[in-house]
Amino acid sequence: MRDIECRSSPGSAGVPPASFGCRSGRDARASRRRTAALAVLALLVTPAFAPAVTYGDVEVTLKSDPRGSATHGYAEIEFLVVNKSGQTSHEVRITYPKSSYSYGGDHLKGVSRSVTVEPGKTVRLSIAYPERIDLRGNGAGVTIDGSEQDSVLSVTSGSSGSRGYSRGGSGSPMLVLFSKTVDTRFPDWVNQTQAVQGTSRTVNAVRADQEAAQWSANWLGYTRYDGVVVTADDLRAMPVESRNAIGQYVECGGSLFILGRDPQLPGPWKLKADPMRGVSLATPGFGQCIVTSQTNLVDDPAPTLAPVIESWNTTALPWQRARTTSEANRVFPVVDDVGVPVKGLLALMLVFSVVIGPVNLMVLARKKRKLWLFWTVPAISFATCLFVLGYMAITEGWQGRSRVEGFTVLDENTRRAATLGWTGFYTPVLPRGGLHFGAETEVSYQNGDDGYSYSRRGSGSALTIDWTRDQHLASGWMTPRVPAHFVLRKSELRRERMTITKGADGSVEAANGLGADLSQFWYLDEGGNMFRADAIPAGGRATLTPTIRPPLTNVAGEKTLRSVYAGDWSSLPEKMKFDGPAMLAPRTYFGLMDSAPFVDDGLPGASVRKTRSAVYGILKEGGDGS
Repeated sequence: MRDIECRSSPGSAGVPPASFGCRSGRDARASRRRTAALAVLALLVTPAFAPAVTYGDVEVTLKSDPRGSATHGYAEIEFLVVNKSGQTSHEVRITYPKSSYSYGGDHLKGVSRSVTVEPGKTVRLSIAYPERIDLRGNGAGVTIDGSEQDSVLSVTSGSSGSRGYSRGGSGSPMLVLFSKTVDTRFPDWVNQTQAVQGTSRTVNAVRADQEAAQWSANWLGYTRYDGVVVTADDLRAMPVESRNAIGQYVECGGSLFILGRDPQLPGPWKLKADPMRGVSLATPGFGQCIVTSQTNLVDDPAPTLAPVIESWNTTALPWQRARTTSEANRVFPVVDDVGVPVKGLLALMLVFSVVIGPVNLMVLARKKRKLWLFWTVPAISFATCLFVLGYMAITEGWQGRSRVEGFTVLDENTRRAATLGWTGFYTPVLPRGGLHFGAETEVSYQNGDDGYSYSRRGSGSALTIDWTRDQHLASGWMTPRVPAHFVLRKSELRRERMTITKGADGSVEAANGLGADLSQFWYLDEGGNMFRADAIPAGGRATLTPTIRPPLTNVAGEKTLRSVYAGDWSSLPEKMKFDGPAMLAPRTYFGLMDSAPFVDDGLPGASVRKTRSAVYGILKEGGDGS
């Protein structure tokens, strides 16, 4: 995140006008030397901000780019596009990097986005790319009305030339963003706390270049950080969109630390005081928010920052290891068997050899038509190919298979849904349109990512992403007959809800407004009483029956949504089938569905689809008449 500022050079300030009197040549030379020295000093101390680049009527400026080296999440780059024409609209496409290269592994060839800029208008254009994938290139390319421009737009982030050297793992540094109003000694306070605790994992705390009021309104731009640190004044100064984006980041597993009194929280979160450490904590969704009334921790930072650093570490836990293709398909199988049918192929080759050779010659010799070999051999070969294709089409189909599973926390007070999930795809042929995900979904590619290597060791594919209409994984992400797996994290506004009502006779009834059939449903009322129903169709109603609250299964310590985030996200609906009801708080519900309405299906045309999901709902306060 970078500010666009203009600073004047000292120039010849302090040099008297010539009309004040004549100088000797020595004085004039000394004055010129002082002026030159001041100019050089100004160049050295003045930050280098990206200048605007003009392409005819269109002017493009780098607005912000990511800071620090991250091992997960998305990096966001924002541009300002100005159309100086008074009459003509222009279609502008920005691609980053303009040209790329790799050292043999899978690499990000380009991330692009197109926008139409009306006459005299300014448009903010942002693109995001996953940090885990190797990206090496030379800046951003600009295409205007289909014509590629020669000039490269400089991107000052170090990410495009040094990616891939840190891929996660238990020893990888944690990346934390702190705002400009936070004390500049904050990294020192973190180091002091770690020294007291005896922890060795490095924390890379980077200071934002932009004021908090200019921070991104896209929650994906914060996913690369294991923690975000702001002051109460920052939250008050932020526009609602930016504050909501930070709230989405926290609810999807992020960590927010706030310094100062009476902060304007990004959501209706309930803080609980921890007097032993002098902080207050809230656990919205899968994340954590920690608040302290102090802004200066110089005297003794350890008691306050100890839970904060622990929270950062929890946020980083799910990203410390990515799986290879075989490992991903083992924990989340899309197809039962992806191996090559060696025995069948050998048998087919043997039959083909016998038919096309000895049998063919014997038949033709008996008919005295040996010259027919010139057309029988191609005909038999063609028939064999048709047989193989027909067998593949019957057994696997042409459109492939997909598996989608997720676990969603639906807060009806904010109408925000935070989802964790997995999705996997298998196709015998490449899908024509690639894969499509929503613009608010973080997609973490699992195939071939080695957490201890300087680059990805997958198929060596050049990967592309287009953000023009949605998050389009356009090319390189899938290989025929090789499963592709993605870990998903998603935050979005949703209007679905459950309505719980109590009748005059004390019976409890639930109306399913989630848009999908519920196979099982549990509800805990404000008095701690548990109710359930075996099935509630979409749009239907069911009377809930009282039941005993189930215990947690084989869990050491407390099971929370935060601990679910820190664990393995594969097959979450199955894992939460027993623990979900046991985790319910008053006025919350839990449901299982044989569909996944809150998770993107990146390959909607798949012929075979396996979908399953779970939802943990928080009823709106004071609503539903219960």
